[in-house]
Amino acid sequence: MTSTRDISATKQSIESGNMDKDEVHVPSNHVENITDDQDMDKAHISGSTEILYTEEEAARVKRKIDFVILPLLCGCYIFSFLDKTLINYSSIFGLKESLNLHGTQFSWLGSIFYIGYMIGSIAWAKIVHQWPQHTGKLIAAAVFAWSSIVLLTPLCFNFAGIMAARFFLGLVESIIGPVFVIVTSNWWTRPEQAFRTAFWLGGTPIGNFFGGILSYGLGSTTWKIFFLFFGSFSFVFALILAYLMPDNYANARWLTPREREVARDRVRDNQTVSTDNHWKWPQFWEALRDPQTIFFFVTAVGNTMPSTFASQFSSQIVKGFGFSALQTTVISACPAAVIQLATFLIFSYIASHRNNIRLLLSVLVSIPPLIGASLLHALPESNRAGRLAGYYLTYTHTMSFTLSTGLMASNYAGNTKKSTASGIIFAGWAAGLIAGPQFFLDSQAPIYDLAFRMLMGCYALMIIVPILQYLWYKHENNRRDERLTREGGGEDEVLRTEFSDKTDFERWQTFRYTL
Repeated sequence: MTSTRDISATKQSIESGNMDKDEVHVPSNHVENITDDQDMDKAHISGSTEILYTEEEAARVKRKIDFVILPLLCGCYIFSFLDKTLINYSSIFGLKESLNLHGTQFSWLGSIFYIGYMIGSIAWAKIVHQWPQHTGKLIAAAVFAWSSIVLLTPLCFNFAGIMAARFFLGLVESIIGPVFVIVTSNWWTRPEQAFRTAFWLGGTPIGNFFGGILSYGLGSTTWKIFFLFFGSFSFVFALILAYLMPDNYANARWLTPREREVARDRVRDNQTVSTDNHWKWPQFWEALRDPQTIFFFVTAVGNTMPSTFASQFSSQIVKGFGFSALQTTVISACPAAVIQLATFLIFSYIASHRNNIRLLLSVLVSIPPLIGASLLHALPESNRAGRLAGYYLTYTHTMSFTLSTGLMASNYAGNTKKSTASGIIFAGWAAGLIAGPQFFLDSQAPIYDLAFRMLMGCYALMIIVPILQYLWYKHENNRRDERLTREGGGEDEVLRTEFSDKTDFERWQTFRYTL
């Protein structure tokens, strides 16, 4: 029998929202249970018997996961960012003239991508939930598909053709958002997730940095070379992904059978991992009425509406400061990418080493962008240095959504609920990106007065929403503590919820939200 002391220790760790990053919980009823390769699928499905392992063994397995899965996820984000933002680099090297784009047509190239993304994000969440045993294969297939679309884009000769290419590119690239949140929650413990999420989301500034440098080198040629060059790299990466990316613990070829079981047992205390992949409609409706889904959805929209500023219009805006096309490729991308990456690494490190401060950090990183957007809006065109400084200040804002993405992985339990919430939230992410380009009116280029007003409103919203979400989490955790004091039963619940498909609402006795 498991001792009361063991259960109590586990319950206290869960209630705090985090477990010590170096702690390996070993209940007194642990038994050795090592299977061979042929039995791993069955062991993964059952997931019911704990094994005995040391802290050193757990640390070794975590390093292997970090060294293989993290670079793969980050690589996907790098190529995803590059491939979807190629029109930004191409826009100042003849794309608009070659395809005879006029009026709002260039803005619609951004919006149509995210219409496809919004549809795809919901579809991919459902597909991966239905066939979780093929997660790795699905990710690799999506990268193959989008690299092929990028390679074929130079064949487009009019607005209709490139609109179709952009729609299908968004449709397949949408696997990135909702699926990577699920992958993160399945492979890393709750305290580890903030830094790991920031790491793979760090592919955005890394892609931006190298995209700027490589575009500078390719800048004297036709716009079509951008798509052929970057699409080829994506295709090669898809081959690497197909070989190394596992579907689950059972077929991680770079782990031994013993290490696969340790990897599975490491995340027991998350209470967000389940081996039950049946669709459950009560969990679907619970995800819709959960207040945190609303908070995350608003955060997604508010964060991504300004994102088109960087992904589609930054080259035109910076060129409008008085720089040449070649100068713009470096000035608009490289310093901004360094600021963005430094923000990712510094704040994700703090979030992974300090408990329950992610939402407060979200507020903090939204203040410089509000100042930057105000400078872009208020300063005269003649003040090039001030406007450029304002432009760079806006690049800390993506960390807000990075922190929120980490919270999504930590604060939803139940497979159907987690898949539904991920799809809804990333649909909101896509909705913001659909709406964002429409604020950049061609008649206002390169000043974009309406767009800068939109930026200020969104950045202000990203200060208010995390504060409200923080207060709701505090209230809900306190309410559950008071109910547990009145009704008891937490010790038995710890034993029943390991790898079960209960939601965070159903696990009220043991589940406490990370702030």
